[in-house]
Amino acid sequence: MRKVIKDAAVWVALTVTMAASGAMAQAPTPAAQQQMVAMLERGALYRDKVDWIKLRADLAATSDPGRQESLLADAIRRASAGHGRWISVERQAAMRKPQGSTIDATERASAALPAAAAQMQNPRLGRVNVGPYATDRSLSQAGRLARDRQWAQGLQAEIRSQDDGRRCGWIVDLRGNTGGNMWPMLLGVGPLLHGGGDAGQQVGTFDTGDGLQAWGYRNDAVWNDDQVRISLGASAYVLKHPDTPVAVLQSERTASSGEAIVLAFRGRSDSRSFGHATAGYSTGNSPVQLVDGSLLLLTGSVMKDRNGVGDGSRIQPDVVADDAETLRLAERWLLQQPACGETSAGSVAVEPYGNGSH
Repeated sequence: MRKVIKDAAVWVALTVTMAASGAMAQAPTPAAQQQMVAMLERGALYRDKVDWIKLRADLAATSDPGRQESLLADAIRRASAGHGRWISVERQAAMRKPQGSTIDATERASAALPAAAAQMQNPRLGRVNVGPYATDRSLSQAGRLARDRQWAQGLQAEIRSQDDGRRCGWIVDLRGNTGGNMWPMLLGVGPLLHGGGDAGQQVGTFDTGDGLQAWGYRNDAVWNDDQVRISLGASAYVLKHPDTPVAVLQSERTASSGEAIVLAFRGRSDSRSFGHATAGYSTGNSPVQLVDGSLLLLTGSVMKDRNGVGDGSRIQPDVVADDAETLRLAERWLLQQPACGETSAGSVAVEPYGNGSH
């Protein structure tokens, strides 16, 4: 019987960067191999892409760990369209931050967020960078939750610090977001998600093949399938002008949970996306601990936006732009919106979200 990591939300999409670096260093134990194959055959999103009878026969025919490693890696790749991974106990330990460290790379990125506003060319626009964030699994469950909440609070604090009443538009920059735990990300950008609409509405869904699991931001919490995944533990910040337009910046590096945040803004009134198509990992991974302590990232769902649009592949932006033009075009579009009260001769023509064209 599988053991799901208790503090990890099922269908959280883990960072592509972290998972890719966790390529198999050794084969799972025989018991873990059997468990892994059974779980993949039963629950992997693209399980019909693998001949499971042949895989079991091939594994039984070899005692070479390298060959076993290769067979399992190929099965995971095909059953997940490249998003799932197996991570050994040793690799999990190596991915944890060094003992005694008081700040990890994600926290350093979060601490640098105030510099984002300084990059804006127009003081009437706010900007928040949402980088990758991976929960530190070396902490206790309470410690993990506290760290996740602290990271989300940092994003909301950055929004609050810029929201001085003059902001007529916002930019959410996801171009460097390679993934991680999506729930703190959603909680952090929560004040920008609804656009003056129903603050309790869903902003996305997971399609598991057996049904839909809605997720959204409400008050001070992020919920999934009617369960609270993470909350601030205090009143959430509310924008001075909740209906201000939002421009979302994305790139080919925007992956996994980064793509979940892209989808969360699709369908929001007065929102547009700019940049390149995303990495194409808009599917959900469930982290499952195997009997030997290793970790399987089991890809079992497709992410969709609040209107049910999404196929698990690359997400196209409304406005295609190269890196040098992305920010400029986003700023120009925002300043053309009624909330900013400015017009320009060269308008940016885009299609509305939720029209099935993505």
